[in-house]
Amino acid sequence: MKSIVKPLSKDNISRELEQFDYEIVSIAYLGEDSSRKSPRSILNSYKILVMLGGEASIHIGRNIYYTRSGDCVLFCPGSLYHAEINGPDKCSFIAVNFNLVSPVQDRKFRNMLGLKDVAIIPGIISGEGMENLYIVAESAVKEEDGHYYRVLMMLKRLVGAIAFSGQSKVAENRGENHAVSREQTVLKCHRFIINNPEIAVTVDMLCGECNVSQSYLYKCFRSVLGLSTKEFITKTRLDMAARSLLQTDKTIVSISREYGYSNSYRFSNIFKKAYGMSPTAYRKANR
Repeated sequence: MKSIVKPLSKDNISRELEQFDYEIVSIAYLGEDSSRKSPRSILNSYKILVMLGGEASIHIGRNIYYTRSGDCVLFCPGSLYHAEINGPDKCSFIAVNFNLVSPVQDRKFRNMLGLKDVAIIPGIISGEGMENLYIVAESAVKEEDGHYYRVLMMLKRLVGAIAFSGQSKVAENRGENHAVSREQTVLKCHRFIINNPEIAVTVDMLCGECNVSQSYLYKCFRSVLGLSTKEFITKTRLDMAARSLLQTDKTIVSISREYGYSNSYRFSNIFKKAYGMSPTAYRKANR
């Protein structure tokens, strides 16, 4: 091959990818030796997951997505899902939870990648790439110098791989109408709380929003998430408050009011019970 010097200019996809600013929430490495089913959960941030080994199925509504080693999964906030580990081989994966810094970026991000609930891209990570991901995760767990930057660069590479990959995996339909109806009710409640952060949401409010009884709503939350309706309300509001503690410099009083707590002392007590530390200590420990 001849020696070539090629001037480069930004192409459209590269220009679009460059505009996004990410905030890393957490990183996890998990390995399971046997088949098991995870509890359902609703994501309050994006999650990008890379399968390092084994096989698993991801259930969202009526849809089932089957994943294996080398696949990359990108979940949207508000996705209600659970996963089942399949097969005899050990299942292991790395997952990064992250947010985009503004709602405008969030909309552009989803539109660019064609995201609804989840995108699963098959086989985009090689054996050497998996080893590099593990090294980055290990660096983050040990809090080595530069670990946040390394996780950020890993995230950008994975998002870029998804953007350039093309088609994602197609889901199979499991057709469980009764279970799906309860999941949709839970998701509707979640959206109501997220869209009305300043309101001290009550069970009666959610019943009115969904046009259901308290007993039915309780059954929905208990069967889908293993929580009572009140526990879910508290958890969702505290998750939003915790994010604000890390992303802004607002006072504790301001944040407590913003998320429906008129008494900052009560907010601090509830927060400490859930997170094991006061809002002030949580901010200092995680920024």
